[in-house]
Amino acid sequence: MDPLGWNTVLFIGKWVFVGLIYFVLSMVLLAVRRELALRVEGQPAQSPASPGKLRVLRTGADLAYQPGMLLDLHPTTNLGKDLDNDIVLQDNYVSRHHARLHWDGAGWWLEDLGSKNGTFVNNKPCLPHVPQAVSIGANLGVGGMLFEMME
Repeated sequence: MDPLGWNTVLFIGKWVFVGLIYFVLSMVLLAVRRELALRVEGQPAQSPASPGKLRVLRTGADLAYQPGMLLDLHPTTNLGKDLDNDIVLQDNYVSRHHARLHWDGAGWWLEDLGSKNGTFVNNKPCLPHVPQAVSIGANLGVGGMLFEMME
């Protein structure tokens, strides 16, 4: 081949090579995007598997619960008197939206949602709207009710 033919082949080959690189990169990005989408979609399916339960120790005025009952927790569990809470508590000292338990993947956090009568961990008051770490075995006071954090 003459030099002009080789230049044409090299020119076309260079662009084919660049195109292949872009193709491979786009396939990698597509695979990463699919993997992330599966992980995000998979998170709600893992909700029921949160490693935690509350054991009722004291029921206060709420007749729906008995001492010793176990209540399953979701990764985010709201406690309060209103029916839109995950755990509805009908004690006289429980606020409409009293507290929130949250699983962060490594541990539980309790947040008082500005309740009138407070939320307690091991008889120590929680500051309103300040999440506090809760260990397994801790006692949680919500209104006139008392729970134990279980695995």
